Amino acid sequence: MNRYVFYVLWCDGITISGLLLYNLLLDERFSGSIMAIVISALSGMIFLVTITKSLGHFPKQGLPEILRMFLPAGARVSLLIFFSIMTITKGCIMIGYASSFFNLYLIDVKTITIIAFMFITVSWGATRSSKTILSTLELVLFICIPIMYYILTKAVFSQGIEWNSIKAMADYAFTWPKWETIAAANSVFSGFVGLIIFNRVVPSKIKWKFIPLLLIVNLHILVTGLLISIGIHGTYGVGNYIAPTYSALDSIGIMSGLFSRTIMPYFLIILFLLLIYAAVTIHVGLELLKGCFSMKFQTNPRKEQLLSWIICGLFTVITMIYFNTFTLKQIKYHTVNWFELRFYTEFLMVALIALFAVMKWKRRV
Repeated sequence: MNRYVFYVLWCDGITISGLLLYNLLLDERFSGSIMAIVISALSGMIFLVTITKSLGHFPKQGLPEILRMFLPAGARVSLLIFFSIMTITKGCIMIGYASSFFNLYLIDVKTITIIAFMFITVSWGATRSSKTILSTLELVLFICIPIMYYILTKAVFSQGIEWNSIKAMADYAFTWPKWETIAAANSVFSGFVGLIIFNRVVPSKIKWKFIPLLLIVNLHILVTGLLISIGIHGTYGVGNYIAPTYSALDSIGIMSGLFSRTIMPYFLIILFLLLIYAAVTIHVGLELLKGCFSMKFQTNPRKEQLLSWIICGLFTVITMIYFNTFTLKQIKYHTVNWFELRFYTEFLMVALIALFAVMKWKRRV
């Protein structure tokens, strides 16, 4: 397995867990969130294996090139626009959520200001080449991951952890979850969407022996964060917080360097991971959108860059208006619905690529 494929999948699981999934799954802790994680692991691995095996039939090609081979222009453009909007929206949601949570601690700074700062940084990164983005992703992970594991390890072995609260959740381990909870938990494995573009520069093939490793690295950060939140706040008390995981880490001291509490280095890590992965996500969306145009347009760097910045600017304005108009509770409800649509979108994407891979294989036979 190419290491960059691993980085894309790993960063997606860490970032989306820290920003979106902790709150959503803790809200459903008595209604099947544990079983939802188990089911999502199965469905996520099926999606991942299917799409990586299928992309192996299209070396050095992305989804736009694959659709160009098999679909008429109208269907191809419609699908690419839809997939592009869904992918860019994911990056916008992560930026908006992060801005709202950071605003809880940076009270003097408006959410719109934080969103604008993040979008400027992310947009610049998203308009770079795929190879540049992957190299930057590798560097950020090497810096952030050791610190994150240190913080989570310190939290797990903190004296404030109440293990009886964690054990009490075993009573709800076999509660059947709601469909929206499964769809949300499944998003921890949705990093494979990036491979539909990065397959152009790195092979997406994954050997079977790496599947358990991918399963572990995508789930353990999610599960650890949930256990820390429940262990510190209590089985019922965890529901009284807007951002329970952040509040839990805020209660743990750390006597090293410049920081006295674990929340500040954790915020910095999440910020760096958010910026790089939002850049990855929006870059994928932009590349899908560029696939709607002719090859002549795609070989013109100035027009490509102009289109990318226009799209980033448009989504920046939409995100600012959206997160300034709705409350965090309303946004959470909309996000749950978006997770369901995302699941169906990714299923369609995987099914199409698998179908085209079979068609190409039959042509060879």
